[in-house]
Amino acid sequence: MLHQFSGGTSSIELFEDYLVIKPSNVQKLGGQTKTIPLDSVVTISIVKPFLKVPYLQVITPNLQTSKKDNLKGADANVILIQPGRMKTAEKIRDYIASYKSGQIKRSAPPASGGSIDDLRQLAELRDSGIITPEEFEAKKKQILGL
Repeated sequence: MLHQFSGGTSSIELFEDYLVIKPSNVQKLGGQTKTIPLDSVVTISIVKPFLKVPYLQVITPNLQTSKKDNLKGADANVILIQPGRMKTAEKIRDYIASYKSGQIKRSAPPASGGSIDDLRQLAELRDSGIITPEEFEAKKKQILGL
């Protein structure tokens, strides 16, 4: 893990080529943990509303947000930035921007495929809801070299 912080309704963990947004205990009833490959991040921004807590928001192609949406916290890919956490939020934002612009070298897929253990671990992540079936299929193809 490269960086992580918690903020109110959710937390974020940044890894080399993906991030994980987890709902807090309060949000767990309606929210779920999301694993987002950095390649599918459209943009990430830090919003500093006047007299309110600033927040970091990760925009992905399937995220629909409007004033009519009642998405909050992890459901809206939002992490509140508590006092003392702004530098970490900025590091996460800057890392993803560098990754998206190609300034950070991306991990190469295995040349001759991965092991059966890698597939088992992926299946467990899919079955526990940590990754989506689509993410599982994409990673499976990468491991198998398809």
